[in-house]
Amino acid sequence: VRLELPARIDSKSYGYELLGVEGLMLFYESRELDENNRRNWYFSKLDTNLTEKWVKLVALSEGMRIHKILSTEERLVVLFLNNTGKKQDPIPYEIISFHLKNEKFSLMGGVFPAQSEISKLAAYGDKLMIGVNLADNLADLLFFNLSDGSLTPIDILSEGQYLIQEIDVISDSRKFGVFLKRFGSKRFEADIFLIFDSNGQLINRFEIADEQHRFLASVGFYGHGEEIVAIGTYEREKSKPTALKNAQETTAREAAGLFYLQLKPNGQSSIQYHPFAGLPNIDNALASEDLMRYRQQQSRGKASMEEADIAFQFYEPQLINQDSLLLFSAEAFRPRYRVESRIDYDFYGRPIPYTYTIFEGYQFFSTILVSFNTEGGVNWLNTFQIRDLKSYELERHVNVSANQGEVLAAFYNEGVL
Repeated sequence: VRLELPARIDSKSYGYELLGVEGLMLFYESRELDENNRRNWYFSKLDTNLTEKWVKLVALSEGMRIHKILSTEERLVVLFLNNTGKKQDPIPYEIISFHLKNEKFSLMGGVFPAQSEISKLAAYGDKLMIGVNLADNLADLLFFNLSDGSLTPIDILSEGQYLIQEIDVISDSRKFGVFLKRFGSKRFEADIFLIFDSNGQLINRFEIADEQHRFLASVGFYGHGEEIVAIGTYEREKSKPTALKNAQETTAREAAGLFYLQLKPNGQSSIQYHPFAGLPNIDNALASEDLMRYRQQQSRGKASMEEADIAFQFYEPQLINQDSLLLFSAEAFRPRYRVESRIDYDFYGRPIPYTYTIFEGYQFFSTILVSFNTEGGVNWLNTFQIRDLKSYELERHVNVSANQGEVLAAFYNEGVL
């Protein structure tokens, strides 16, 4: 099957989502306007043999761009934003919801406050939760009912400085997990975990404070009996709490290890930290230059792998829970630059040498797979090496899935699977 779609350089004008046994939904922006000057977007439903079943169009406001695509067992959800306005203007949004059983589309929309940033969103059934980080270090949680088109703000973050880090559906429990950071006087104070039921009602609240000031990030949730477990990465220990301005930057953050956090129904919690340097086979996950440096240090007797300072930059780690297998996976990358030298001449013809750096893209080099047991210990660590894959955008390249105790990791690059 070959399809050619109209594309844009500045933004994504098409998208697709796998729908399991239902097949594939492909949608793209057309060059057509309807009588109300709204832009037609075409949605094409394909079965698992990639045979097109039908094509339908949905008219959206001009300037809408794909921000996030989600799917549940019941619906396909696409959030569109229009960020073309001025900095002080509100940000229009529209949400397309497609019901998989009756194959009907619904559309709802509104505006987000000016200078806001959509942090995370998650969907379960016909419910959608969106986290919005606002100007002046405020945050907001919005709860959408996609069946009737209603919107309910969750008013629990009205006081204080917050930064929403993660929103996830807790597997097997029909709940939403929200992870955010609370700040005071623009200094990090505590990690907050909120648990909501499927109707957006707050069930439990947990506050985690760490004397070593480790910065938790990249959280995924799953239900373990009556307990809820959060797993993610943490950064190196620090002498003082992270400042708010530094917490908002995510691309350059480095993870020094993994944490396993148990959230109990009585409001108690316990956390375990697993530094990467202490995990088995971690040397297989290192980039070639890092591995060479550590091997040289070991040969000189300067350090063992357990004493090495090992950290990774990850893109969108994910948590897989299937058939009693609890798996953390993440793609490791590093930005690449090259140095260029030039010679300029002043008014008198004298040479003036200068150098500058050019960004060459993000080099993805390994996918880390870590299996946890139900007590929070690490069963094993494996790696899937990524060779010769460089991207100018941060995006997921490796697809990791688990079924009946087996794990499959695969990626496609330059015509090779």
